Amino acid sequence: MKFNTIEISDIIQMAWDDETDFSHIAKIYDINEGEVKKIMKKNIKSKSYEIWRKRISQRSSQKTKLKGKMNV
Repeated sequence: MKFNTIEISDIIQMAWDDETDFSHIAKIYDINEGEVKKIMKKNIKSKSYEIWRKRISQRSSQKTKLKGKMNV
């Protein structure tokens, strides 16, 4: 999909937001997690992308831990 600069900026902002998950971005822009990652990688500095990916992976593992505690 082709996005204009405003849409790309919005996707990046939403992806950085800790309260917004990929499913929310998918509902608005009809893209999956992989496509969000591609947009991020292409449009932000490589160091910023690395930091973002680390935050995302930590956030995912925190959710997994919380789900595990709820099932106990």
